[in-house]
Amino acid sequence: MKLKKYLKVILLVVVGVALIGDIAAGGYMFNYAFSKSGYSSQTKGHMSKNDKWFVDQKQTTWEQTTKDHLKLKARYLPATHKTNKTVVVVHGYGSASKYMGSYVKMFHNAGYNVLAPDNRSFGMSQGKYAGYGWKDRTDLLNWIKLVNRRIGSNSQIGLFGVSMGAATVMYTLGEQPKNVRFAIEDCGYSTISGELDYQLKEMFGLPSFPIVPTASLYADVLAGYNFYQASTKETLKKSKVPLYVIHGSKDTFVPTKNAYKNYNYAQGPKKLWIVQGAGHAESMKVAGNKYADNTINFAKEYFK
Repeated sequence: MKLKKYLKVILLVVVGVALIGDIAAGGYMFNYAFSKSGYSSQTKGHMSKNDKWFVDQKQTTWEQTTKDHLKLKARYLPATHKTNKTVVVVHGYGSASKYMGSYVKMFHNAGYNVLAPDNRSFGMSQGKYAGYGWKDRTDLLNWIKLVNRRIGSNSQIGLFGVSMGAATVMYTLGEQPKNVRFAIEDCGYSTISGELDYQLKEMFGLPSFPIVPTASLYADVLAGYNFYQASTKETLKKSKVPLYVIHGSKDTFVPTKNAYKNYNYAQGPKKLWIVQGAGHAESMKVAGNKYADNTINFAKEYFK
């Protein structure tokens, strides 16, 4: 009996230590990946020539206040000649609108207005926690509504995003935004949970369970959303918006298999381009002028 009681105590101690370890590991992961105090130390942007061009252009700052009382900002660069066609360019994780100069310039040179938002907790926008595209989808929906309000009833909108921005675009399509004529996603992930599972293994060599589910609890309580709900399988099936899926063949940050998933999930007209030799968010750099040709031709096909 004494041995049985002793083993029971040992088991309870082991379970208790494991539980404390899981809570600590989940909390660390949440802070590292979601909290501005964690990821801001990981990401230091470098402004390219086109980024500097963008911030030097005559532009206006648009603002919105979210339901959770955050003030978000976006840079609006009108076309050289007045038009009702606007492309919303969404940045990725650890970035900001001012680092999207190459993409902004590409669409601006094609004759379109460009709106480049700073997602919550990035750039000029307020917020403590990253939305990973899921929380950001309602924010992007509000930017789209603002474009429609300011441009008018004949407004035509294109959505473009890179990485987390691409996921934001695909998640937003599930909300069936008004007047969106096409969407282009470059290296976006299908699910937040799948991306976190992958990164945990790649960066730390750790299994996703039970750390990712525990991090989800932190996200639910502190960031205000359940990232297990985020899935392009569910959002893209609600959309008929033409979708162009672009991904690098050597992407080791968001695995290339995400591109095939997103392409297969899309219900409307769709196109897939795997850029050979390109790593994460390097398709434009690797493909060069072909990148601009392909994306602008796609835009022209659906902007009327």
